Amino acid sequence: IFRDERGVFCGITNKHIWKEINIIETVKDVDRGGHYHKFTEELFYIIKGDIDVRIYNIDDSKETNFRAKDGDVFIVMPNEVHTFKVNADSIWINMLSNVLDKDSPDIYKYEFGK
Repeated sequence: IFRDERGVFCGITNKHIWKEINIIETVKDVDRGGHYHKFTEELFYIIKGDIDVRIYNIDDSKETNFRAKDGDVFIVMPNEVHTFKVNADSIWINMLSNVLDKDSPDIYKYEFGK
């Protein structure tokens, strides 16, 4: 983070090469995600929002839960199921290490308890 009289310059990431970048707008009380990727890493930067995040690793059954708000950054690795419960209208940036091919997307739905 760099601050001066002009304002603030806040870096999001200086690692990886991101091949797809998206802006996502989601309204309050919506659930997103519920899937994992076998080969793709994802970075999420919350511009504005309040999101309950659940990350579940299908390889070792480790689960992480946290609340993401304005300015938070986190990365989801391959084989991590990620689900988002959006508690307030939210805007976020999503970066992917691979372009999601519409004909053969690296997206695998996951249902808990089945």
